[in-house]
Amino acid sequence: MKTLRRSINKAEVGGEPLPPAFAAFERAGIILRRAEVTVIAGTPGAGKSSIALAIAARTKHPTLYFSADTNAHTMAMRLISMASRITQQQAELLLKREPDRANEVLNINNHLFWSFESTPTLKDLDDEVSAFETVWGRSPTLIVVDNLMDIAMDGHGEFEGMRAAMKELKYLARDTNAAVLVLHHTKEGFEGYPCQPRSAIQGLVNQIPAMVLTIGQMKQGDDTYLCVAPVKNRYGRADHTGNNYVTLSFNPDSMFLDDVQIKYTQEAMYGD
Repeated sequence: MKTLRRSINKAEVGGEPLPPAFAAFERAGIILRRAEVTVIAGTPGAGKSSIALAIAARTKHPTLYFSADTNAHTMAMRLISMASRITQQQAELLLKREPDRANEVLNINNHLFWSFESTPTLKDLDDEVSAFETVWGRSPTLIVVDNLMDIAMDGHGEFEGMRAAMKELKYLARDTNAAVLVLHHTKEGFEGYPCQPRSAIQGLVNQIPAMVLTIGQMKQGDDTYLCVAPVKNRYGRADHTGNNYVTLSFNPDSMFLDDVQIKYTQEAMYGD
């Protein structure tokens, strides 16, 4: 039996915020928390893997990244591209022609550890976490699952399997005290620009995560922006319509994301 008073001044009791990846996230209350599940959802090609990789790289905490959707070579290329602000084509040449230099760039993010099982089961996830704990003597601070639809859930229908997987990922977050970041799909052709509403998320998995973000890209002249809308947030303000969002500068060629001035459509969302 526990009382809530025991959580005061006690490290790692659950809910501790991770360092915000972007200043815009901090101002908007878009903060990943330990022992909680966060979902980033968007259509294919919206930039889900880009922002997840940026968050994992910028957070600088021990991270276990399940990349079921992308192979090791491509993720290495993307990470080099993002860290060096070069195109992915240039990063691929660097991997091929200057492997020592490529290794130096990758070592900048040596807090990232990877699993590339294409259709992991929940047991696979648990085994990888256990292996991490055995090697490092602690659980990862951040666990990234890219993406929910790739988790093998035998004996379940598609949407039923997604909901069952989310329940298990919530248990994993509580058991390890890790922040669990799950990438997921929204329905293509659904209303909402640049960010879709919460109702566009496939599989009705919105009940479990502490925070749900929908993302989309927006072009203004020659500039590209990645827009991030908190459509659910237990710890801050949210708008289920997706009409209120923050904007990050985005270079799709290098996958580099950075802060720009906050973009929002209603003054009341992030301040008076």
